[in-house]
Amino acid sequence: MYPAEIASVPYLSPATAASFKPHYHVAATNDFLLQYNSLLVPQAAHLHHETSLPVGNAQNSDDSGGGYQLSLAEERRRRRMVSNRESARRSRMRKQTQLSELWSQVVHLRSTNRQLLDQLNHVIRDCDRIAHENCQLRDERAKLQKQLEKIPVENTDT
Repeated sequence: MYPAEIASVPYLSPATAASFKPHYHVAATNDFLLQYNSLLVPQAAHLHHETSLPVGNAQNSDDSGGGYQLSLAEERRRRRMVSNRESARRSRMRKQTQLSELWSQVVHLRSTNRQLLDQLNHVIRDCDRIAHENCQLRDERAKLQKQLEKIPVENTDT
C-alpha cells in the first residue's frame, strides 16, 4: 500500500446482504384466499338462515329484525376485519419490496464506491510515481548544469 493510498470502506457483499431477513412473515396469496374464504363461507350460511324472516305473528317478525340488524353489524365488522387484514398484508408486501430495493441499491452503491476508490488509489499511485520521476529529472538537470559550468569556454576571437 502506498503512503497516499486511501483505506477502503468495509464492503457488504451481496451474499452478506442476502443473509438479512425481514422480521415478519408474509403469508402466500393462496393462504390468504383460504383464510378469506373460510371467513366468508360460514358467514354466507349464517346470513342465509338469518335473513329469511319467519312468516307469522308480528312479535316474531320484530325479534327476527333485531337478529337481522345484529347479523348485518357482524357482517360489516367481519368485512372490515378482512379488509384490514388485506390492507396490512399489502402494506407488509410494499415494505418488503421497498426493503429489497433498498438493499439492492446499497449493494450497487457499495460496488460503485469500491470502483471509485480503486480508481482514486490508481490515480494517487500515478501521481506519486510522476512526482518521484520529476524529482529525479530535476536532480539530473542540476548535475548536467554543473557539468556544463565546469566546461571551459573557448575563445573564438582568434
